[in-house]
Amino acid sequence: MLARLYFLPLLLFVAGCASWSTDPTLEALPAPSHPEDAKLLPKSADDPIEPLNRGFFALDTALFNYALEPAWSGYNKVVPEKARKGIKYFRTNLGYPIRLTANLLQGEWSNAGKETQRFLINTTVGVLGFSDPATDKYKIVLPKEDLGQALGKWGWAESAYLHVPILGASSPRDVIGISGGIYINPSSWVYGAGAALKFNSKSFDAKTTRRLLDTEFDPYSLNKLYYSRKRAVEIANAKPIMVGEDTPQTQTLMADFFRPKNEDFGKQADQINIQPKGFRKTLPASVWMQEDPAPIAFVIPGLGGHRLSSRVMALAELAYLEGYHVVCFSNNLNWEFIQAAPAGYLPGYLNDDLKYLRQAHAAIISKIGDQTAGSPAVLGFSMGGWYTLNLAATAPPDTYSYALAINPPLNLNKGLDVLDGLMRQPAQLPNLEAIKESALIKLLMFLQAPPEGGSTLPFSNHEASYVIGLTYRFTLGQTIMASLEIKPSAKAHEKVGALGWRDYYSKIVAPALNKRNIKEAALMESGNLREREAGLKNKANVKVVLTGNDFLLTKDDLAWFRERFPGKRTIFTETGGHMGQLWKPEIYNAMRAAIRFKKADFPAE
Repeated sequence: MLARLYFLPLLLFVAGCASWSTDPTLEALPAPSHPEDAKLLPKSADDPIEPLNRGFFALDTALFNYALEPAWSGYNKVVPEKARKGIKYFRTNLGYPIRLTANLLQGEWSNAGKETQRFLINTTVGVLGFSDPATDKYKIVLPKEDLGQALGKWGWAESAYLHVPILGASSPRDVIGISGGIYINPSSWVYGAGAALKFNSKSFDAKTTRRLLDTEFDPYSLNKLYYSRKRAVEIANAKPIMVGEDTPQTQTLMADFFRPKNEDFGKQADQINIQPKGFRKTLPASVWMQEDPAPIAFVIPGLGGHRLSSRVMALAELAYLEGYHVVCFSNNLNWEFIQAAPAGYLPGYLNDDLKYLRQAHAAIISKIGDQTAGSPAVLGFSMGGWYTLNLAATAPPDTYSYALAINPPLNLNKGLDVLDGLMRQPAQLPNLEAIKESALIKLLMFLQAPPEGGSTLPFSNHEASYVIGLTYRFTLGQTIMASLEIKPSAKAHEKVGALGWRDYYSKIVAPALNKRNIKEAALMESGNLREREAGLKNKANVKVVLTGNDFLLTKDDLAWFRERFPGKRTIFTETGGHMGQLWKPEIYNAMRAAIRFKKADFPAE
């Protein structure tokens, strides 16, 4: 390991000479209407050798795809999970000398004592550390310290981001810390033991890595951001105030509890690639097939959502349990759909979006149609719910057996303005940086250890607003870069990240449509569901799921929906914010009932 460090200065010099070639599309981006938004974006570590780091990340990706993931898959099948967890605990226990030293170097005398307590308990009661009674029984929980953190506490700030092959996200400081830890880590005293133990521990991360690589437009940047914020929190030993508020925004965060009931449901899907006429590339679909002929249920993700996201799979599972074949494409504003769609496609203009969505649906039906029965159903949430209503409103009668729109906006343009406003909500407060830091720390905590369904989430209203707005701003960045074919880079993310949803529509989509003699007024009208009200009248099979405090709906919007979807055509709750009620059993069961069919209604053809 130390020998490799001799080459570090050379690598830094060589890679530092490399630079991204000028991207004309990036340079031609319009100026943001709110340039101050750039200050709201979380910062990653400086990345002066980004081309080299991206090359190493690509190398690690190939290694994961062709070697590590298959090896972990086989290993997980052979070694029971309980045994793998025991080995993971054993490795953690062996790392006691590193954690003790790191605590002592930082003057954390109390934590050093507690680390020793943990080591003694787990080594004795836990049988050489193969279990963790210190946590489970005695509730002695401590942050995991390392020598890199100690160096950071001493004042060694992040000098540069490094992606080290096999090791992954790191920095010169952390590489030095890891190298120093070799001499006091017992697992390194036996040749191959450290690598074997790490292989076992990393087997638990394979699913997360696969999801990152499959669902993200630029997994490198997201991985770098996650590492940067995580290390900053660890070094500062930051502990936010874990007190929450009960508002529409904080309730919205509970949408994360809407997950598949079967953790392996995603694995049961087949990926079927189709290529509708005019599409540049094949478009992947996640497909869950019943054993016997059945109707199809098309599931449409929310704004920019990927077909493999947890919430999408939860809705897909719901339809599958009702006996449907289930088909899901990524949302039109997701990079996966954009890169497959015809050249020049800028998602957001309804006529184009519905055209390509219908082409995708028709293409998959042509592939699996001999195994289907009856008319399809269509379900979607958030923007996917808005697409659902627009499909139902503009389709011939009896095209869909059922249409279920979950928390759709009424006016998409106004809804997107609200999302930008949520991110900006804490901008004028004197404690803006504290709100950002606290929100991101809590987000990191829940990414590492997702809370149980129904748990109270300790976010303030400002924190929740910021997290929601920031999430959709990241979505917009991916949409813009994928649509305009901008090469991902730190510079690109910084410049694109300052653009809001209004900028995208008025400064990118509208000028492109104007070249086709489609005026901006037509673009704005297409975003208003009121324009297609006639197509939704008296359709008992079209239903909606609403909450009384969804921030995407005004009081007039909510009244419009309630008047046009009376009685059993609406599944309504007073609270939940935007989709924060979906995890509740009564809502889940009501949604299942809303699309339930009798097999006699769809006889096999």
